Amino acid sequence: MSQFQQQPPPYTPPQYRPPTQPGDGKATAALVLGIVCLAIYFINWLVPFLEVIIGVAGIILASMARSEGNRSSKMTAGLVCSIIGVSLGGFFWVACFACATAPMCATCAAIPFMGW
Repeated sequence: MSQFQQQPPPYTPPQYRPPTQPGDGKATAALVLGIVCLAIYFINWLVPFLEVIIGVAGIILASMARSEGNRSSKMTAGLVCSIIGVSLGGFFWVACFACATAPMCATCAAIPFMGW
C-alpha cells in the first residue's frame, strides 16, 4: 500500500431545477415590457405613443401566457404594469392633444409630432 492513496471525489448532490410553467417566457417578457412602459412614463413623458405601443405588447404577451395556463405572479405583475402604463400614456396622449389644440400651449407645441 502506498503512502498517497487516491481519495474518491466528494459527494455533490444533484442540482434540481424547479419546473417551469407553460408560457413562463412570455410572462417574463410581459413583466419586462410593463416595467419599461412605466419607466418611459416617469422618465420621458414626451413620448406617450411609444409607451402605449410597448404597453399593448405587454398586455398581449401576458394574455398569451395566461391562455397557455400560466398563473404566476410574473404574469399578473406584467399585465397590471402594462395596463397602468397604457392608461397613463393614453390619458397623457388625450390631454396633450387637447392642450395642443388650445391656442396658448408651449409644452405640446415643443413636441415635434404634436406641434401644428
